[in-house]
Amino acid sequence: MGAWGARLYENDTALDIKDRFADLRKGKTVQQITNELIEEYTCELDDVFCAPVFWFALADTQWNLGRLLPEVKEQALAWLDKGGDLAVWQEENPGLAVTREKVLMELQQKLNSPQPPEKKISQHRLYKCDWKIGDVFAYQFNSEYAKENDFYQKYVYFVKVAENTWYPGHVVPVVYFYKKVDNVLSDITSLSNIDFIPQFYKPIAYKNNPGMKKQYLLTLLNTSSRAIPKNQLTFLGNVGNIKRVDNEDLNSYNVNWNRFETYMIDNFKAWL
Repeated sequence: MGAWGARLYENDTALDIKDRFADLRKGKTVQQITNELIEEYTCELDDVFCAPVFWFALADTQWNLGRLLPEVKEQALAWLDKGGDLAVWQEENPGLAVTREKVLMELQQKLNSPQPPEKKISQHRLYKCDWKIGDVFAYQFNSEYAKENDFYQKYVYFVKVAENTWYPGHVVPVVYFYKKVDNVLSDITSLSNIDFIPQFYKPIAYKNNPGMKKQYLLTLLNTSSRAIPKNQLTFLGNVGNIKRVDNEDLNSYNVNWNRFETYMIDNFKAWL
């Protein structure tokens, strides 16, 4: 267990436990998450340093959610009555032991007080891109980075070739980008004989290793109308199933719209 301080969540185990309760948004119950964590940390629950950290973080997280399980409260208070891991801190880091003692006293008072009402947990609203395989779009650059690199108001083109699932279950498009940059918007017929551009701008690596597979697939992590810059995406039509690039690397590079322009401009500069 990595620890960088004496406070409750200044260690890897406690942060992991706290983060795992995000699974409530996926429909899991507190009991299910607790059982999973106990099973996962079984080997550490006999350790005089790790066990208190585990039960303290679990109890505190559940208390904050208004969902403290009786058996978790019992375990945490039992360790607090024994002094928790304070003896370890006093031996290994007396300077931080004072802070740890205060943290444990506050936690004991908290767990013995009435917990707050159950927090309402909103379920994840999963998104599914409604683009069809073969849909072709034009994107017009409009950022300051585009101005600095002579891409401002120029157009690039991409076509949806597949779909990916993005945590925690969003369905997002996987695209190929055409190797074409225009000052004015072209129609879909002008793209029929255009090659696709590799992703993850590594032309030097490929030149030094001619047998290396190139990565062409790019996953767009969010294509909702709120995520895409307004008036910069134009639907050109559908070309049906796309013949996939021969001998391609089937991994896909992920990009979000907040860094889309920077990434694509750098990529086009590398490959054009």
